[in-house]
Amino acid sequence: MSEPDYVLQGERVALGPLRKDLADTYRRWIHDLDARHGLLTVGVYALEAEEAWVEEAISRSGGIQPQEADFTVYDLSDGAPVGTCALLEINWRFARAMFGINIGERRGTGLGTEATRLTLDWAFNMLGLHNVMLEVLSSNVGAIRAYEKAGFRHVGVRRAAVVAFGERVDEVFMDAVRDEFDSPVLAARS
Repeated sequence: MSEPDYVLQGERVALGPLRKDLADTYRRWIHDLDARHGLLTVGVYALEAEEAWVEEAISRSGGIQPQEADFTVYDLSDGAPVGTCALLEINWRFARAMFGINIGERRGTGLGTEATRLTLDWAFNMLGLHNVMLEVLSSNVGAIRAYEKAGFRHVGVRRAAVVAFGERVDEVFMDAVRDEFDSPVLAARS
């Protein structure tokens, strides 16, 4: 496994680009039932499928106006990769994107909250976006709490909109806007 290449570092977490050598690790996290509950992923991913996804995501994350910004999340206490997060569907005209995260290791320790804040910092201060939105299941109380701590606010609910593990649940919509966000890293560097 190669050394991490951090592009943004906080107090406990760093973000780096996706890595081809971690494809099997990313795949294992997707198959974790706790993570799967929050992701609504029902597919079974062979290593080849995950490797193809990593290649495509790396391609979409590059360039002057990337389509998305995909990151590996690292725990700075030991440099271990613990998850992935992304700004998806970047719309340059409206300066907005969607947010997604999967903490595959060490959930419930605050690492996801900090990774979310760092990703918002990247969105607002590196990419110049104004609005980042996410969708989360109402039953995913821990994630909602982490998103609120990171700077997201509730903007609506789509009632009984999805089926998760055989149950109909509400989908909560949350967003963060640049004007209400306190940068943990990048604003101090400008």
